[in-house]
Amino acid sequence: MRGLSLRVKVALWSALVAGGAMAAALIGVNYYLSTELLDIIERRIDRDVDELCFDLDRKPGGPAESRTIITEDLVPDNLHSRLIEMRGRNLKKVYRSPNLKTGSLSAGPADFHEVNVDRTPYRVGTYFHKSLTIHIGYPLGNHYATLKRVNYAILVVLPVVVLVCLAGGMLVARRALNPVREITQVAKRITAEDLHQRLALPEADDEIRTLSEVLNETFSRLETSYGQAIRFASDASHQLKTPIAVMRAGIEELLRDPNLKPNQVEELAELLQQTRRLTSLAEGLLLLARADAGRLGIKVVELNLTPIIEACAEDGEVLAEPTGVRIETDLPAKFLVMADPARVEQVILNLIENSVKYNHHGGIVRITAATDDSGPNIIVANSGEPIPGGKMPHIFDRFTRGGTEEVRAGHGLGLSIARELARAQGGDLLLLRSDHEITEFQLRLRAPGEGKGGSPAVVV
Repeated sequence: MRGLSLRVKVALWSALVAGGAMAAALIGVNYYLSTELLDIIERRIDRDVDELCFDLDRKPGGPAESRTIITEDLVPDNLHSRLIEMRGRNLKKVYRSPNLKTGSLSAGPADFHEVNVDRTPYRVGTYFHKSLTIHIGYPLGNHYATLKRVNYAILVVLPVVVLVCLAGGMLVARRALNPVREITQVAKRITAEDLHQRLALPEADDEIRTLSEVLNETFSRLETSYGQAIRFASDASHQLKTPIAVMRAGIEELLRDPNLKPNQVEELAELLQQTRRLTSLAEGLLLLARADAGRLGIKVVELNLTPIIEACAEDGEVLAEPTGVRIETDLPAKFLVMADPARVEQVILNLIENSVKYNHHGGIVRITAATDDSGPNIIVANSGEPIPGGKMPHIFDRFTRGGTEEVRAGHGLGLSIARELARAQGGDLLLLRSDHEITEFQLRLRAPGEGKGGSPAVVV
């Protein structure tokens, strides 16, 4: 039942409990009815015996203890359908019903019991009247016929009751869970960029109201914490830019000194490289902070993306030259999309740089652009090592790196930034595949005239 909705679970459990209770009640009714019917039959047998004994005592030849044989005319007419067997002194048989052709009624216990005579069930009672021992059997055909009809009615009614309970449970569960569904719909609209929304409190002072109050308090704490985190990232990134720029300028000034020794030049060059990495990291964090706050300022226009892709490919060739990586392109002469020129160039260049960085010596980076059912898209593929399976679901997470080697320069923000920028333009960035043959990233964009989709995280 794990895959079922709560409403269905409530309905099923309601039907199960109600059906079980109904079944138990019907079984109890069946048992009570059977016991009551047998009690009525036993009382009727008591009356029959009283009538029989009265006639035996009052009719000519009586009283009963003086009779050595009892004839059919001494038995009341209304008892001729019964099975009667009487024995006198020394248990000598003095009467046997004509319809009792086989078997004996005296073989059972002294109290009421059931016997089958010619495949017909009888309720038999044993009585003692003076010197007579009387065994009288009452036919149970009508008794079992009544119980059979009752059991049939139970088999018909029980499924109907279960179905009614199931339908009623669905209705009750639906009405009971309506407030939860409304809470879910409102909660879905509360995103990281829209944390100010709150759940409406129901009028009834019940568990749903308590849940709504708790969730509203949670959203308030989240909004405060999220705002503080965004402000901290933005302020820290912004404040770091000035000292890093000062350090970089100072190192560059020192490198222009002709009196530096070779080892000093090497160390200063390494420091300069690290300041550049710090600059890149600060700029990346600042960009992500602006994206989280919805202040990227994207300006989407209709443009031909082919020249921009070609320019990025040329930059990639310069980057790939030391490793012998070849960059191949398959681009249409005109590739119209809706995008921000600077931001889409940043995304494409990021994908190409990653494809070169995580490629093997003499590998290939292939860039293709086409329009299919999903719209305009650019695929950047490389022949490098595949992304480990455990990292693939988190490849776009911040500070996550997809390579098996961590010695390459980088801080794990590139793909996260690229996806944020893609979504800010109404597109998306996906990892299509990564195996021992090829790794493919797909950048989806909007076609001219297409409405803005994607994440609402960034204000255009």
